[in-house]
Amino acid sequence: MKTGLKCGAAAIALAAFTLATASAAPLTAESSAVTANSADLAAAKRETPRASVEAFLAARGKSAQTAASLVETASFTDRNGVTHFRYEQRIGGLRVVGGYAKAAFKGGALIHMIERTADAGGFIARPTISDRDALGAAIGANFKGRPVPALTDRVGPIANFIKTPFFYRAPTVERVIVSDRALSEGFLVETWSADDNLLYHTVVDGVGNVVSNELRTQNDSYNVFTDHPDATPQSVVAGPGAGGGQSPSGWLSGAQTTINIGGNNVRAYLDRNANNAPDAGGLAVTDGNFLTVADLGQAPTVAQNQDVAVQNLFYLNNVIHDRLRQHGFNEAAGNFQNNNFGNGGAQNDAVNAEAQDGGGTNNANFATPSDGSRPRMQMYLWTSPNPDRDGDLDSDIVWHEYGHGLTWRMIGSMSGNVPGAIGEGMGDALGIIVNNDDRTGEYSTLDPDGIRSIRYSLHLDTIGDFSAGRGVHRNGEIIAATVWDMWKAYEGAGHTQDDALSDIVGGMNFIPAAPNYFHMRDGFLAQAPAARDCLIWTAFAARGMGFGGSMNSSGSSITESFSLPTVCGGPPPTGPRLVSVTGAGVNTSGSRWRASMTANVDNGSGAPQSGVVVNIAAVPGGTGSCTTATDGQCSVQVSNLRRNTTFSVTFTVTGLNGNSSAAGVPQSVVVNRP
Repeated sequence: MKTGLKCGAAAIALAAFTLATASAAPLTAESSAVTANSADLAAAKRETPRASVEAFLAARGKSAQTAASLVETASFTDRNGVTHFRYEQRIGGLRVVGGYAKAAFKGGALIHMIERTADAGGFIARPTISDRDALGAAIGANFKGRPVPALTDRVGPIANFIKTPFFYRAPTVERVIVSDRALSEGFLVETWSADDNLLYHTVVDGVGNVVSNELRTQNDSYNVFTDHPDATPQSVVAGPGAGGGQSPSGWLSGAQTTINIGGNNVRAYLDRNANNAPDAGGLAVTDGNFLTVADLGQAPTVAQNQDVAVQNLFYLNNVIHDRLRQHGFNEAAGNFQNNNFGNGGAQNDAVNAEAQDGGGTNNANFATPSDGSRPRMQMYLWTSPNPDRDGDLDSDIVWHEYGHGLTWRMIGSMSGNVPGAIGEGMGDALGIIVNNDDRTGEYSTLDPDGIRSIRYSLHLDTIGDFSAGRGVHRNGEIIAATVWDMWKAYEGAGHTQDDALSDIVGGMNFIPAAPNYFHMRDGFLAQAPAARDCLIWTAFAARGMGFGGSMNSSGSSITESFSLPTVCGGPPPTGPRLVSVTGAGVNTSGSRWRASMTANVDNGSGAPQSGVVVNIAAVPGGTGSCTTATDGQCSVQVSNLRRNTTFSVTFTVTGLNGNSSAAGVPQSVVVNRP
């Protein structure tokens, strides 16, 4: 008999429905559970943050083993007095791919929780392939025809391989836990090509299947318009020196030349020969003064303009580092520094910024490895007549590329149709706020209206215009235009750029990995003080992301809403709200058991609400629904589970009446075998 989700005996009678058994999927394909409901969070308060997190997980049916498998990796307190804790899930000393939690506390109380964890109990299958086999599978998926390098050594769970000329960095294969209905050992393979800066994280299961493949490099291609050069005036600006608030050791360290400038936050260098290393030449600079004057009437590749490219790129990367660190992209949040000064996070990951990279034109990219590994920014020349333009002088492009590093580190899993578009749009959003200009990239492209489809102040797209066929750059304009509207509302209300950046960057602590557009809204709201909430709501609601709207993870299902919440002038709430989910497991025979889940729904004001269709996914089991009775409750169950193969069932309420953004949604409960 096939296992399936169905109405429980105690549930209100419903028309029968059939569930297809869900195909196997890694934990990274599961949605993160985001909880911001104060009543639910208050019930988890304990003496310590760790105990509060464990109580919260226990209330959602997570086992004590699962809670114990969360390892704290960072903690910090933001400007609002909120302390953020970050955890990754490890089982048997191995990282669980996609397993993490983020908890926020204020005044000792848990105020926000994001978690995506695998059940830590049960048998863990050992792999039947080698580390080199896993590397071969990843290379076959991403760089077909390339030979597989030989193993050099192993350090703990990580196998290191020979760095051939094709690779920017030696490939690595890390033993990990893959959650695919049951737990098994698998491999996380990192491959990073030298010429085109393609950085892949590929998950390979224990029998050699590619489970997931994540490209962590963002490339930006633009239409080129020929026009008259519009020079940018130069001025001499002082660096912060040692003791600066955001760069305590200053910007510079070690020996410098005019085309190779390095420090704690970034090393910028000329790479005209595209070998991913600093070009030879340049003049030594011993006094810290990089004062070469540009001659924009000549080609960017003349010596003095190459000096200017490197000093400009170095300056912009440091300015962006300091500005973002001020607003929450700090060491514990995974920023880019060689020395973290004891402030948490992994070190030795300053940006490698390659000026006038010879590997391409009319483009730029940014590859973001995990915390503790150096990202790479490649900046190219932009071809147009007499002379070409240099992207290293265009702050819009540098902000955009650095923004990819910000969202990858603070949010994570920024690939795919929806997260990838958000990453593109947020890169633009940073530049248009800081420069207070509704265009982006107009210098490099010689287009007075910028490189996007239209200036952001004139943009008409709403979330309903999202379509995978438009590509991530075009879809990214939706979130960038929304943030532009939000910034203009802030400015009109007397708020500053710093206020906007604090809410945006700090808000990323409240946004789950692989976000959708509504997650971005809710993250900004979680960070912003109440006085700015309605400015955020108004900007998002105007573009269809208002109260009651929703979208799924792929963007294939979108419910537009132009409504504001009551507090911002919208209609009174009509509910419903998911209050809680509970689960239980019962043995039905010596070899079989049954898992059930009960959802509790009210009208948003505390009174039970009947007639609400509760949309549910169960793993294993599939998808289905139940409808609440007069007590606001309904139940589903998965029956005929084999005790020797199925150790738990995860139920997730994915929506109410089909609305995935309904209050209290999503919530999950794990029911363990009794």
